[in-house]
Amino acid sequence: MDQHYQLCILEQQRELLAIMSNHWFREFAGRYKFPENYICFDIETSGIDPANDYICSIGHTIVRDGVIGPYHESYLNWPDHPGVDASKLRSSLQRVQTIMESRGKPFHHTWERLRRDGKPPLQVLADYLDLFEAAEDRKEVVVAHNGWRFDIEFLQSHFHDWLGISYAFAPELVYDTGVAEKASQLGEDDDPLPTPGETMQQFSWRIGNLPKRGVYWALDGYCDEQYNLFEKAGLDPGEAHGAGADSLLLAYLVEEHRKLAESVGPIGESD
Repeated sequence: MDQHYQLCILEQQRELLAIMSNHWFREFAGRYKFPENYICFDIETSGIDPANDYICSIGHTIVRDGVIGPYHESYLNWPDHPGVDASKLRSSLQRVQTIMESRGKPFHHTWERLRRDGKPPLQVLADYLDLFEAAEDRKEVVVAHNGWRFDIEFLQSHFHDWLGISYAFAPELVYDTGVAEKASQLGEDDDPLPTPGETMQQFSWRIGNLPKRGVYWALDGYCDEQYNLFEKAGLDPGEAHGAGADSLLLAYLVEEHRKLAESVGPIGESD
């Protein structure tokens, strides 16, 4: 198989995927209204276990009337927090850094960064709990990438374990961009749209748990390739996997989803 033929096949696959994605978002918009006001958030952690690892940085970007604001970011100074096994935390951070750098990905929340720039962890967590509670009071959507299966699990665990507050995100007020990207690439046999009576939380867990090869939704990989997110957000790829920068990328991703949902004309064509 020569290189020209391979490129032709790849281009055909991309065109087909674009048609599928366009169709899915238009169908999805019939069941879910994209908000004009929302908050995108992201976390970076010392591992993947909410019960034993730590949220090391949190970032958010606020969108009002479709206008994307600047991102905000806080590091949490767990190394100096009472009751934290500093040696274990440092080892966990070094392990995650090694894994990410071996994959060519930047790593920002180092032990040194947490100590230098970190704020008291309980204050940061309390501030974000206030942010999410206020958004829920306004019936305002919050946005995360693979949020139901990761970010929210960590936040709810930390609010309970460190603040003593049992807070649960509203099942209909979280839009998961990672799940949307995955669902838009699935076939009809997978029921890729929310079913009647299914909450956004239930839909996200159902789609997230589907094992599918050849389906991608990484924010700094697949999504950037599809939508040129770094360029649109004015960010350098080296800023990827920073909680604040990723929250800003999410805002631009939501707006790209909105464009697909509002597209007109035959399937596969948009304004």
